[in-house]
Parts: sequence; C-alpha cells; structure tokens
Amino acid sequence: MSSFIVSKREFIKAAGLMCGYEGAKRDSHKWFVDNVRKEFEHAYALNVASVNEQYGDDSMPDEDSYDEVFEAYRKKGKLIYNEGYASTDGVIYEQVEDVMDKQKFCLLMWNFFTSVLYQIENDAAHRTVAALFFSCLSKLYGDKLCGIDGWWGEVEL
Repeated sequence: MSSFIVSKREFIKAAGLMCGYEGAKRDSHKWFVDNVRKEFEHAYALNVASVNEQYGDDSMPDEDSYDEVFEAYRKKGKLIYNEGYASTDGVIYEQVEDVMDKQKFCLLMWNFFTSVLYQIENDAAHRTVAALFFSCLSKLYGDKLCGIDGWWGEVEL
C-alpha cells in the first residue's frame, strides 16, 4: 500500500472543526474540547512516524503551531453545529444554497478520517488514531444515537 504524510495543517483544521462543533453543544464534552487539538497533533505525529517506518525515511514533523488556522476552523465548526456554514470569497453567509450542514459535515469528516487511517500502516499507531476518530464520530453522530432504546449492555433480537 502506498502511504503519505497528511499535512499537519489539515490535522489542525480537522481539530478546529471538531473543537468548535462539540464546543457548540449545550452539553459538550469538556475534556474532549480541551484536548482534541493535542490528540490530533499526536495523530499527525503518528502518521509521520508510520510513513517514515514504512519507507525508511526520516521526515521530521512540522513544528508550526497553526494557531490562526485552528481558531478559524473552530469558529467554522461552531457555525456548522448551530446553523450551517457557507463561504464565498471569505465571507460567511447564513443562507446559501450549498450550506455545509451537519449531515454533509459528518460525512466529509468520516472521509477525512478514512483517508488518514489509510496512510498509517503501523498497527499500534493505526489503533491509536482509529480510537481518536471513533471518539470524534461519537461526537458527530451522538445526537442521532441518543434516542435509540435497547441493547445497552445486552444484545437481544
């Protein structure tokens, strides 16, 4: 399988989106919001290490902080959760035909997670990043799953 290092900037964007999306909830998970950026930065480092291991490279992780990127995407994540997000020429509009709504956002994040996991061949690193992404998916789809009754600790048909 061919793998590559996903840009740290992209990991920071995803972290910002997840932070803003979860933070916008009335009952947000504080630990997740406070730590999601650090967890995505760790996932980036694992992507770098796995690709280095796979190809015998010695690429160094990007040390830039991308603070402005994180904050901009945190705000976008909050907008997506609250009302949808659309941007044209850098201007945010509340009502636009092609608004990034929750459903579209969740599917695009799923695709990003899948693409990152494809790049990480080291089993331990893959499991660690997959656990982070599972946590993110539970935040993205939690409101759809909370109303389902049954099978809490039991499987019955």
